Amino acid sequence: MKRYFLLIILAGFLNAQTFTPNVSVEGQNLNPQEMRIIGELKNTIEQYIESNSFSNELYDLEIPYRITVYVTQITQSGSKMSLSANAFFSNEYDQRYIDNSWTFEFSEGEALYREMMYNPLRDIIDYYGYLIMATEMDGIEELGGNSLFSLANEIYSRGNSSRWSKGWSTRKEDFDKLSGDFRLRKARFLYNQAFWAIDDNEGTKAWYYLEDALTFLIDSKNLDSQNKFLNFFIDMHYKDSEYFVNVYQDTSLLPYYRILSPENSDFFNEVALPFTEEAY
Repeated sequence: MKRYFLLIILAGFLNAQTFTPNVSVEGQNLNPQEMRIIGELKNTIEQYIESNSFSNELYDLEIPYRITVYVTQITQSGSKMSLSANAFFSNEYDQRYIDNSWTFEFSEGEALYREMMYNPLRDIIDYYGYLIMATEMDGIEELGGNSLFSLANEIYSRGNSSRWSKGWSTRKEDFDKLSGDFRLRKARFLYNQAFWAIDDNEGTKAWYYLEDALTFLIDSKNLDSQNKFLNFFIDMHYKDSEYFVNVYQDTSLLPYYRILSPENSDFFNEVALPFTEEAY
């Protein structure tokens, strides 16, 4: 069970959270100049992420920021190259965002800087970075990502009114679904609280945190069973049920996981099997 985020120490106040970039840029049938361009693009994106803050909060965190870019088309646009790409953004754990409408310009030797004028390369990096960090902050403080969601929404406003407006209607739909699902957002916080309470030997408190988190997740699923952000969170966490059952030596909360992830009933049966055998 991967718990890198849950093991982060929240001590030591700094000026901003830090992303650790993991960037790859790929393409097919590229000529030597285009290969050189996408190699430089990878380095430029990594340098930008390492050099900039993605939060105004004060926790000392290091979160992976994975960006995979698959370039589908490159055309000459003046002194720059215009690139169309499909891209994947994640925290290498329980968040992922797929963007199939990313078009931007890039030239050799170009560096990225923060400024108010919309930049379709930099601002997409910022946009998904804010979404990832906002959701991480939701896991530390109840609805703690609000200010970062606001920054992402500001990028939407600039991008949607720019000449690079393609794709922003779809991004906004996803943004509203993610930021507006307060049940999922609160569940993230309570879920982490359950792990941390167990680490602090506060098992009873952890039980109630977990029960509340699972209840919020079920409520969210009942309202929108097709919510891809909720379903990915469930897919990445249903195996946590084994950890909690082993900690408590109790299967009372297992039915919550069964409701959330009925397609994994065989796994839950295996988790419950030792306790079923004891009953006989």
